[in-house]
Amino acid sequence: MRLTIYVHGRPAPQGSKDLSSAGQLLERSPYLPSWRAAVKAGAFAAYKDAGIDPRQLPIFGPGVPVTIERCWFYVTAEQCRAADTDAPVGPPDADKLLRSTLDALGGARKGTARLYADDAQITKMLDIDKRRGVLGGALIIIRERRATD
Repeated sequence: MRLTIYVHGRPAPQGSKDLSSAGQLLERSPYLPSWRAAVKAGAFAAYKDAGIDPRQLPIFGPGVPVTIERCWFYVTAEQCRAADTDAPVGPPDADKLLRSTLDALGGARKGTARLYADDAQITKMLDIDKRRGVLGGALIIIRERRATD
């Protein structure tokens, strides 16, 4: 099974934390909940296009190794700008965008897209990229890892 997922929205990082006045660690990005929802919506649209019944989730059950063929993040100039360049070299960090996206796609946490049972199943990532885009979003291609990989 190979699935292509298009996500529309502002990519948000996961991992940077702030300490609240009550002593709780809170995610720094206020955009994270809406990004997770956008990732889930994109995954469910891909399921529908592929004729996958949501009652059959996860697609990649426990113990099935998964390959991320492509995960391209599109960030806008307003979201990601570094001094003296138009390249998307400013925050958010690509690794933190990847973390938020992969966590939203699967695992045991409530509210995920349930693509895989646990993100520990991801054993290979081939093409991770942060690019400038007119609109924010992501293109994700994911499949079961083959023995020849």
